[in-house]
Amino acid sequence: MPDQTDDSKASATGRTVTCIRQADWLVAWNGERNAIEYLRGADMAFRDGAIIHVGGHFAGRVDHEIDGRRLLVVPGLINAHYHSTVTMIRKGVTQDACNYLLPAFYQNVNVLQSPAAVKAAATAFGIGRLLKGGTATLVDWTAPYDGWLDTLASSGARVYAAPFFTSAEWSVTDHRLLQYHWLADGGHDLFDKAQAVMEAAEAHPSGRLSAMVAPSELECTTPDLLRQSFELARQTGRPFHIHAAESAREFTEFVARHGMSPVQWAAEMGLLGPNSAIGHGIYLDHHSQLRWPTRRDLSLLAETGTTVTHCPTTFAMHGEGMEALSDYLAAGVNVALGNDTFPHDMLHEMKVAVLVSRLRSGQDFGRATHPSAQTWSLGAGEILRAATVGAADYLGRPDLGRLAPGCQADFFTVDLSHPDMMPVHDPLRSLIYCAGDRAVRDVYVGGRPVVAQGEVLSLDLGEHAATLAGAQEPMCAAVAGKPDAAGRSAAELWPLSLPIANPAP
Repeated sequence: MPDQTDDSKASATGRTVTCIRQADWLVAWNGERNAIEYLRGADMAFRDGAIIHVGGHFAGRVDHEIDGRRLLVVPGLINAHYHSTVTMIRKGVTQDACNYLLPAFYQNVNVLQSPAAVKAAATAFGIGRLLKGGTATLVDWTAPYDGWLDTLASSGARVYAAPFFTSAEWSVTDHRLLQYHWLADGGHDLFDKAQAVMEAAEAHPSGRLSAMVAPSELECTTPDLLRQSFELARQTGRPFHIHAAESAREFTEFVARHGMSPVQWAAEMGLLGPNSAIGHGIYLDHHSQLRWPTRRDLSLLAETGTTVTHCPTTFAMHGEGMEALSDYLAAGVNVALGNDTFPHDMLHEMKVAVLVSRLRSGQDFGRATHPSAQTWSLGAGEILRAATVGAADYLGRPDLGRLAPGCQADFFTVDLSHPDMMPVHDPLRSLIYCAGDRAVRDVYVGGRPVVAQGEVLSLDLGEHAATLAGAQEPMCAAVAGKPDAAGRSAAELWPLSLPIANPAP
């Protein structure tokens, strides 16, 4: 039953009740069915950052009322895989640069790094863009820097701080060969520093920061450090996250080291489970590019309840992708979405996820309009669940990603009168496939507005973009002097899309 607040009690405590009245469409959580569903003409009320009513008319005291007519109300999206300091600064440089092919990806990482002075601007700008598109919660998986936690908190978002640590560093020799440089202490000093940052995040006065245990790559972390970090996650109840099965090269590396796939080795190490996620998880043993004889990885992930954080855009740009997201979901694998790279826009990521999955599947053609032997179909409803409930389940937060009494008041509203949303037949399809973040009106985190009428309230995106723009040119100018660039300039590594026919004025 909805919480019908006693008026006198609410007045005495001074708690403010806000109610969205008669939302044309509302994406609600049905706990009995374990499903999301549409409500029409629904009220949603929230107080002290938590939802107290979703459904018919709310008869309790209301201090602030929002007209829900011509609005779609959607649970706040959750970005489960994001690196705030390493992507925005590369905008326009590496998008056509074969990022995940050896050695280009590793070379890009080493020679294009955000200057320390602009890391906070990169973090703030990326989060601001995510907020504009309805993201309320995100995982920022990055190397911590001075002021990082305060920057996360000042954004207004709900953030899981995932401080980077590793046992090895990469280098690209003579522009061809990848080498691992193992740290003398196996990465334990970085791990100790990461632990301190996790504790600081959980103690942050904003109350919106949490922590995640996230060694960077499975291939670059020693068994000892993997066991210690997973045990820390278990003892503290924090989620565990590691990059794994993200490239064909990595798959062959594990075959050479251990005679098995990355996922199978992670299972032997005891790293899989309901509180654990592998980042990307594309190159499982059934992937056609691998031509590997076993078919165990998908079932291992499903049986252990391990989550895959899926970031389709960054791989699709270079012709790679899961085979296929619809098959992962059909097999019972929990999938959460992430926005690994620019554009920082989860609605865009959701659209790409559906389209790439259909292309890679070869069997998923959308909803059947007549009886057929069609396999599991992926559409707007399924991808929204991955971007909300799937991620919340991985994080162990049943109060996120859902619009239901007792859940956090994290949500966004969509203007149904926006031309890209009209005509409105199925508003989720219009939002994901057509309008995107252009139609997002207001975004709330914990009942507080962070975006109003499409404008971010907590951040100056223009100021942060200008800071990054000023830093990109000197960063690119320094490329030729980096060892991994093999003496090549930024213009040689990443030539412009078109030649310049006349000199700049």
